[in-house]
Amino acid sequence: MKITLYSAYFNPTLTRKQGRKISSSASKNFDDKKLQEILRGLQVKFDAREGRYPRATWLPSLIYDIESDMHKTTLIKTIERKLS
Repeated sequence: MKITLYSAYFNPTLTRKQGRKISSSASKNFDDKKLQEILRGLQVKFDAREGRYPRATWLPSLIYDIESDMHKTTLIKTIERKLS
């Protein structure tokens, strides 16, 4: 299953309304290198490219195209736990 994640989902400067998908306490530990390490640790195939998150077009973001058997919500929650 192909999943698309934006680094904006984990950005501590965004509110939930603006598109952040994890708790503010977990998002304080976020950076793109850490996210890539987590994805490698989960042994999922992914590609990262530059782009913009539609809800926060003023903010440069990375787009992660991921091949995984996990559901998107499950993957986001797993990443959140690893960032906490």
